[in-house]
Amino acid sequence: MSGELITADGQLQYGSLLMGTGTPYRLAAGGLRGWNDLPPLDQANVSRPSAAGSWPGSIYPGERTIETDLTLYVADVSTYPAVLAALRAATAPSGPEQPLVIQMGGQQLQCGVRCTGRLGGEDGYALGVDRVSLKWTATDPRRYSVAAYSADTAPPVGGTGLTWPISWPLSWGSSGTGGTVYIANAGDWNTPLTITIRGPLTTPAVYRQDTYDVLELDTTLAAGDVVVIDTLADTLTLNGTPAKDRLTDRSAPVNSFLMPPGNTGLALRAAVTDPAASVTAVWRSAYM
Repeated sequence: MSGELITADGQLQYGSLLMGTGTPYRLAAGGLRGWNDLPPLDQANVSRPSAAGSWPGSIYPGERTIETDLTLYVADVSTYPAVLAALRAATAPSGPEQPLVIQMGGQQLQCGVRCTGRLGGEDGYALGVDRVSLKWTATDPRRYSVAAYSADTAPPVGGTGLTWPISWPLSWGSSGTGGTVYIANAGDWNTPLTITIRGPLTTPAVYRQDTYDVLELDTTLAAGDVVVIDTLADTLTLNGTPAKDRLTDRSAPVNSFLMPPGNTGLALRAAVTDPAASVTAVWRSAYM
C-alpha cells in the first residue's frame, strides 16, 4: 500500500523513497508548497455583454503543482553520493505517475504525480549537506485517502405483496431488499470510482440516488460477463473490450459520474435480473 514507510508527520513517500523527518532528505522549514493550496481554477465565466461583471460558470480545477525543499544531510560524507543517487533515481521524470504520499496532522493523503523539476545537490560531496528543490506535477489535482474502499451488492429482491384470495387478518407480505451500495466520501470534493457489473443481467443500469443520473447498457450480460466502468479514466469495457457504444441515450457521461462528499446511494437495476449478478464499487475519499 502507498505510504507504508511513513511513520510520522512531516514525512513524504514517493515510490520506495522515504523523505522528511528521520531520513537523510529532511523537509526544510517552509519547504512544502502547493499541497494544501487550491490548484489553478478554470472558472468558465462568461462576460456580460451589456452589464458589469460576468455570468458565473462551472469551476474546473487544473493540474496541481507541489514543490518541496529538502536538506540533504549525512553524518558520513562518504555516503553522500549514494544518498544523492537514490534521490535522483527516484525522481527521474520518465514513466507513469506514482503516488506521492504526505502525512500532516496525522492524516496521510496521496496524489498521482511525476517529478518535473529538480535543483541542487552539487555541494554535498565535500560537506555532506546541501539543499535540493523538487517539483511534482499532478494531472489529477485531487488528493486522495491512501485507503481504498469497496462495496458490493446483488440485484434487488422484490417483495411478496398480498396473497390472493385475501383473507383476514391481511398479510401485506415483505418489502424488497438489496440492490444498493452506499459510497462514503469522507473528503471535501467529488471523487471518481470504478464500477464493476457482473452478469447475468439484461439492460443493466446503475443509478445515483441523489440525482437519478444513470449509466445504462443496452445489452444482455451472460453469466461470466464483466463490465468495468472507470469514471476517472472515462472508460467502459465489456470483458476487457471498449464498449461505451453500449450506453443508452439517457446515460450520463462516464466522466461526470462522480460521488460527492458524504454518503451517496448507488443502485443496481436491470430489465431482467438474476441473484448471481452483482455490482462492486471501489473508491477513495477525495480532498481539494
